[in-house]
Amino acid sequence: MSGLLDGKVALITGAARGVGKAIAARYAREGAHVVIDDVDDAAGNATADAIAAEVGSIRYMHADVSRDDEVAALVASTEAAFGPIDILVNNALPPIRHVLNNDWDPLINVCLKGPWLLMQAVLPSMIERRGGSIINISSVNGLAGFGAEHVYSAAKAGLIGMSRSMATRYGTRGIRINVICPGTIVTEAWTPMLERDPAIHDRLVGLYPIGRLGRPDDIAGAALYLAGPDAGFTTGSVMVVDGGVTAGYTAYTIWDEE
Repeated sequence: MSGLLDGKVALITGAARGVGKAIAARYAREGAHVVIDDVDDAAGNATADAIAAEVGSIRYMHADVSRDDEVAALVASTEAAFGPIDILVNNALPPIRHVLNNDWDPLINVCLKGPWLLMQAVLPSMIERRGGSIINISSVNGLAGFGAEHVYSAAKAGLIGMSRSMATRYGTRGIRINVICPGTIVTEAWTPMLERDPAIHDRLVGLYPIGRLGRPDDIAGAALYLAGPDAGFTTGSVMVVDGGVTAGYTAYTIWDEE
């Protein structure tokens, strides 16, 4: 059975767990050769092994996306393993403590500098082949204020601006650059916050018109569309996948429709 991404080479950063892991699994099921990057070698290898046992063509590689030399080595190793990169997904995020503490360097380096370095590394080959899809994972925090994670919001807003600017430059070269802005997605990263505040999920659900929090597969579906042939006319877009949280606040109603 053929898949939407048959033969494509995809590099996904921050993919040992959570959203990146879900995207990697979805791409692999659709026929892509997948490289997952992370700095957690145990989790990265476990994820690659689990996906390979189901669908096959996937490898784990270690790289800190904020380091020029490691990014260059990651791209070179991916190309050596599978060939030129067709799809890049910038998903890496530093540990959640840096988000909560507004730690400038880890957040800017991983969430903004990292995608810049990766895009610069893959663009020459994509330009030469006149094709490629780059998907940058931002956040609803890059669109509006949610809580006190100010530096995270700044980094994610910067990623949106950079993506749209680059999309206008490279569109005529056959390269599409798009952004996904997830709402609250329940992943392993939430464990420290749940330990500190077990009721936080229940409170957050009330903000979402759809009546639940997001799952990694919700974002994987959007990432599959943007990487696939149906998105051929989609570039410079900001795809909001947030259960309606940026559409409006649900706590107050004027009348009961039921």
